[in-house]
Amino acid sequence: MQKLVVTDMNEKFSRSVAAYLKNARYTGKSKKTLANYEKRLRLYGLFCADNDLREDDFRTVSAWRDSMLDAGMKPSSVSQYLNELKIFFTAVSNPIFGSDLCYPENPVSPEFFPKVAKRPYDQILTDEQAAKLIPNQKTTAAKAGTWPRNYAICALLLTSKIRNSELLDLTLSDLDFRNGELTVSHGKGDKFRVTEFSPFAQSAVRLYLLSGIRPGNLPDSAPLFGTTAAHTFGAEAAAGGTENFHAGTAQWLSSLVERHVYAATGVRNVRTHDLRHVGSRLALNAGASMELLQAELGHSSMNTTQIYSGRLTMRRGQNAAAAVFSLMNEWAERNQKTADALERAAGANQKFA
Repeated sequence: MQKLVVTDMNEKFSRSVAAYLKNARYTGKSKKTLANYEKRLRLYGLFCADNDLREDDFRTVSAWRDSMLDAGMKPSSVSQYLNELKIFFTAVSNPIFGSDLCYPENPVSPEFFPKVAKRPYDQILTDEQAAKLIPNQKTTAAKAGTWPRNYAICALLLTSKIRNSELLDLTLSDLDFRNGELTVSHGKGDKFRVTEFSPFAQSAVRLYLLSGIRPGNLPDSAPLFGTTAAHTFGAEAAAGGTENFHAGTAQWLSSLVERHVYAATGVRNVRTHDLRHVGSRLALNAGASMELLQAELGHSSMNTTQIYSGRLTMRRGQNAAAAVFSLMNEWAERNQKTADALERAAGANQKFA
C-alpha cells in the first residue's frame, strides 16, 4: 500500500489518515479493506483540497455527497463511502490519537446518507427461477465454450454462499471432494472458515476442470477460476500458454455471473452477491438453523445474521425450497455421469470425485 502524499491534501488530514490506516493494519484489517479505506479517504481529502474546504465541516461532507450523486454514483455506493468516512472520523475523534491528529467531533451526520431501496431477496430470483440455474444446458465439447466455467461459478455461489472476493481467491487445493468441504482461507476481515461443497457444486466444478478452460498443468495453488492476459480461454490453454492465467477482477466475475444468470433464467441484473442471498434463502427455508447460516455466511455476529435473515424468508417456504434441492441432487448425478464419460473418452489420469 502506497503512503499518502501529504502535499496533495490538508497536512493534518493526510497524517490522520496515515495513522488511522496504520492502526487498522495492526488490528487485522485485510489488504483489500485497507486499500478501499485509503482510496475513499483520499478521494475525500482531494475533494476538500480542490475546493478549499475544511475536511471536518459538516457542510463539506454534504457537498461531497452531492458531488457523488450528481456524478451519477449509485446511492448505495455513496452510502458506503460516507459510512467509511464516518468510521474514520469516529476513530480520529478519540483523544488517544493526540492533538495534532485528533478532530474535535465527527462531521458525518446520519442525515447525510441517501435513502437506499433494498429489494427483498425473494424478488431477486424466485425459487422457480433459481431452479433454472441448476440444469446443465451445455455439456458436450461442441457446445462447451465458457459455459462449464460459468456454470461451476454459479453453482458454488448458490450452494456455498461465499462472497465475490472469496470465490476469486479459491484454489484447487481449497476444495475437499472427499469430505464435501470448501476452505475459505481469507474471508472478510481475513478470517478463515470451512463451508459446504455440495455434490451439485462438486459435479459442476468437475465438469469445469475437465473442459480445458483452466489449463490442466497448473499447480493446485493456482486460482481455481481465472483469465489470461488477453482475456480469452481455451485457445491459449490449448497452446500451453498457462503462464498468463490469473484470477479475474471482481467486476469481471460479477459481469460473468450476470450474463450467465440471464442466459439461464431470463432475469437481468443478478450479480455474485445476489446468488449468496438466494442460496441463503433456500437454505433457511429448507430448515437450516440460524447458527449454521451464520457459520456459512461468515458473519462475526448472530445479530448480523438475524438482520440479514429478515429479508430472506419467502412466502411459499419449505416445499418450494425442498424442490430446488431435489433438483440439485438430480443434476449432481447427471453431471457426475457426464464427467465420468468425458474422463473415459479423454483417457484422463486425474480423478476429482
